[in-house]
Amino acid sequence: MIPRLDRNLGIAGEPDEWVHSACLLCSNGCGLDIAVKDGCIVGVRGQPDHPVSFGHLGPKGEHAWVANNSKRRGTTPMIRRKRGAPLQPVSWAKAMEFFVERFRDAWCRGHQNLACYNSGQLTIEELYTLGKFWRGGLQSANIDGNTRLCTATSATGLMANFGSDGPVASYADIDQADLLCLYGHNVAEVQTVLWERMLAAKQANGGRIIVADPRRTPTVLQGADLHLQLAPGTNVALMNGLIHLLVRNGWVDRDFVDAHTVGFADMEAVVGEYPPERVAQLCEIPQADLETAAEWIGTTERFVSTVLQGFYQSVEATAASSLVNSVHLLRGAIGKPGAGPPLMAGQPSAMCNREAGAGGSYPAYRNAHNEAQMRDLAALWNLDYAHFRHEVPNDIMTMMETAERGDIEFLWVIGTNPLVSLPDQNRSRRILDKLFLVVQDPFVDAETVDLADIYFPAAMWGEKTGCITNADRSVNLLLKAVDPPGEARSDFDIVVEAATRLGFEDRHGAPLIPFTDSKQAFAEWGRVSKGRPCDYSGMSYELILEMGAVRWPCNDRHPRGCERLYEDLNFGTAIDYCETYGHDFLSGAPRTRADYEHIDPKGKAFLRPVQWRRQPNPVLRPIPSPSSPAASSITSTRGPRPRAPRCSTGARRTPMSRCIPRMPRGSASALGTWWKSAHRMGAGKAWRWWSIPCGRARYSCPSTTAAARNRPTSIPGMRAIRSAISRSSSPRRSRSGG
Repeated sequence: MIPRLDRNLGIAGEPDEWVHSACLLCSNGCGLDIAVKDGCIVGVRGQPDHPVSFGHLGPKGEHAWVANNSKRRGTTPMIRRKRGAPLQPVSWAKAMEFFVERFRDAWCRGHQNLACYNSGQLTIEELYTLGKFWRGGLQSANIDGNTRLCTATSATGLMANFGSDGPVASYADIDQADLLCLYGHNVAEVQTVLWERMLAAKQANGGRIIVADPRRTPTVLQGADLHLQLAPGTNVALMNGLIHLLVRNGWVDRDFVDAHTVGFADMEAVVGEYPPERVAQLCEIPQADLETAAEWIGTTERFVSTVLQGFYQSVEATAASSLVNSVHLLRGAIGKPGAGPPLMAGQPSAMCNREAGAGGSYPAYRNAHNEAQMRDLAALWNLDYAHFRHEVPNDIMTMMETAERGDIEFLWVIGTNPLVSLPDQNRSRRILDKLFLVVQDPFVDAETVDLADIYFPAAMWGEKTGCITNADRSVNLLLKAVDPPGEARSDFDIVVEAATRLGFEDRHGAPLIPFTDSKQAFAEWGRVSKGRPCDYSGMSYELILEMGAVRWPCNDRHPRGCERLYEDLNFGTAIDYCETYGHDFLSGAPRTRADYEHIDPKGKAFLRPVQWRRQPNPVLRPIPSPSSPAASSITSTRGPRPRAPRCSTGARRTPMSRCIPRMPRGSASALGTWWKSAHRMGAGKAWRWWSIPCGRARYSCPSTTAAARNRPTSIPGMRAIRSAISRSSSPRRSRSGG
């Protein structure tokens, strides 16, 4: 990709200074400088020497700085001492006293009586500090990040094959690839800078691009040489069909497979049931296209595969993503230039959350079931292992269900808006309204703040210093450019003060969190990660500033970072090293250490076969209202499944006509449409769900009439949906990335 200097300034003339940073709006991690004038952020420019973006910026990155100057920013802490009373501004001291009082009150009834839900918008220093607070101080399993709702499949898919999380390839491999396979990844719309890089690589190498997606997306229209326009819900069938052809046509590197993988015999047996004739019928694609894709993959030495929401948030998501990894293992296309599967992340610091242990994992990809690894972590934190509770982390949906039963009473929300983003808004509202709720957010008008008992105003990007890890393991340093507005503080400072006031200590009585700034926290994180897959021990702020970005592992062996993992073909599956012992794809049941010992991979990668399962597609009919009203629902290839309506912020509504022309015949989609919240549309009315048959999609809308027998006379999008059903030549469209 040719370097250039993208720039967006909101002033005439030059700023007072430019401050080194990176974009914090998607997982690409583009390097940029922040323009500062009179103590305010007034624009950004790209960094032409940045190894990820080469000075290019996407539309989000060019304009994100405007949010820092929003009048909706929170500037002072607020508390609510009585339910129903308004939030009242108070000093930080008063707010922290109230926080500690209620935290201790809940804690006295058990460490699992408290929960924390955080975000992929925090820095790694903040996430590591929060993880240490929760896992080392409180020692509770109730901590999760919204990153797991977004791209948990990326981590679980990598662990299924390689024993550990961590994107295998890097963006540098895209530059050298002769073939790019994009599975459910609409790069042209969601990661514009990465798309420019892909197109540049295709042109330079004379390469080709395969896109597997039900929609004819801009990615398909702008760059695809082959479009596998598969039916929604058939991702596993597609991958099994591709692997069947690789095996049948002798395009498997048997020497590599025999030396470096386990499970080939089982894989061969399963994919034997997926000949191209059957797969073409299941996926509703031409058999010739399937065979062409397999031939390109089977005869190309250097190819890169990316995966995003079209696979991650579809049925059998982990299995489908794991099969993408298996294709690379079968071809021996891994651990070498121009080859590998860099499974993508969505949020800017989703990788940080997975690495630092503030979500569904322990710090540095440690295995909660491995006593040696837990002893090592306890020693690094100077905790008495005999009293160190290391429980398998709970996800946010489990925590919400636990809270609904009354077994959680305190929830700390940091950098996310669960009232909007969690499924079934009305149920979420009821649960959150029962809890003592602390909300820590830059914006005072976030919907969840309406329910908060304590509101902490938080600093944003550009107002604090810290690091983020992008989707290909590149670590960026974001320097503080301006002060946050009013009394807002960084998430790091808030968590450190809370830990200090709560008196969290190590086994010798010293503060559990001894550091006071992000640089000290980063240094401790480097020590904690040493020897693990995401090794930061050789990394420093100075090195990142020198190089623009540094890919982990960065240690004595790789003092300036590492472009790709597993170049030595020693995978992270050794029993005392792996992050997990794995799960069964179909049942979800975890494997025990004894199960793992029986397999005994000894550093070999797993080939994980899985059967495609036809998902139920029942006759659509009016269904009774659930116990809690909700405003809308949509499902794909499954039965009824409520989805959260969007609250009224913006109340944006994407025209159905924009979605429909690319849909498969007989399907319709309400994705991209935001409805006003149900409680504002007519709380207390009799609700009933009505479904409109749309092929694989289910569109439901509530009736607010008193009599359940009366159908609603007006449903948003009804006319467009009926029009879509009647069309005879609608190309495919379904969700694929975002």
